[in-house]
Amino acid sequence: MQPSGIKIVGRRPPRAAADPAEFRARAQRLQEHADRLNPYPKPRGFVFCARTWADYEAWRTSQPNPRLW
Repeated sequence: MQPSGIKIVGRRPPRAAADPAEFRARAQRLQEHADRLNPYPKPRGFVFCARTWADYEAWRTSQPNPRLW
């Protein structure tokens, strides 16, 4: 018996062509949802100046928030 190739399980709803504003609104909703699920708050912008790469690496590993770097 030969394998039949591709097996179709379900049907996707037809994609409606949407304008860029629709896609932007979808992306914003998705980003807001992701921000609600993220345990770390979005950090404010700042500049960290380290004297050496070793100092920078020590600072980076001591930060609990992965969004800082």
